[in-house]
Amino acid sequence: MKCLHCDNCQFDKKRIRFPVELKGEIVEVLSEAFVCSKCGESQMNSEQMNQLRKVSADGYRKKHGLLTSAEISQYRKRLNMSQTQFAEYLNIGEASIKRWETCFIQDKSQDDHIRLKCDEVYAELNAFEVHRKMNPPDIYSGYRPFNLEIIKNVVAFFVKHGKAKSKLYLNKTMFYLDFLHFKKYNKSITGLKFVPIDLGPCPDGFQALFSYLEKNDILTKKGRHNFVSNIEPDLSLFDDQEKETLARIVHILDKEGEQYLFNLSHEEIAFKDTEFAKPISYEFAKYLLIA
Repeated sequence: MKCLHCDNCQFDKKRIRFPVELKGEIVEVLSEAFVCSKCGESQMNSEQMNQLRKVSADGYRKKHGLLTSAEISQYRKRLNMSQTQFAEYLNIGEASIKRWETCFIQDKSQDDHIRLKCDEVYAELNAFEVHRKMNPPDIYSGYRPFNLEIIKNVVAFFVKHGKAKSKLYLNKTMFYLDFLHFKKYNKSITGLKFVPIDLGPCPDGFQALFSYLEKNDILTKKGRHNFVSNIEPDLSLFDDQEKETLARIVHILDKEGEQYLFNLSHEEIAFKDTEFAKPISYEFAKYLLIA
């Protein structure tokens, strides 16, 4: 190899920074090249050029929150699929898979499609978002829109500061939190809908909710049933009235224990007078057995 700038034949292999233009933007990336020992000019062979194209595409993807080529490949391998099988699973052309796993940048809608088909946490979060948009606030949500960020911090709060550590008791704790707040202020806190099942009143879709919290590293299972919280609850999300209701429920838990709320929930008219697995009206809050 001869330097195109000074005809020197001595080169060092180095990782250097390149500004690359992609989709009208400049992306700076680090990639390997041969650097002339005399003048410092860089040159690349075909393999290095291919690598530069790939890292440039991934640099753009990272900048815009898109899956990198390696992440797309990891999804495919995790599903134990060939590129042909993966293309069939995504219902797209095989050529797209081959390009995405190298240097072709997928658009936002394609990226979203891949995540929905391959990422459980992302799919569950999307399901919650669809639920929120399709179910405007009403008497069954306590006239409050479903708010996943609030729910996440409510659960973290009770796991850290209350005695409710398991899914069973957290379900009852959230029921009493929302219904007690509605009794006092005519609004719930979380926007959750609750349904009566054999284990008492529970948030509708609570299995998916706790699955999301675990997979998104909000909660970690400790032992067979209990959880620990991996986040510190952000109380700045709650107004003073909501904080008072949170504190009231913690006080009851400290004084009476989580079994008390579990047993009491089965005596509530809201539970007894609502058809199995049907949403419980917050109108029943006025009959709540705690104050």
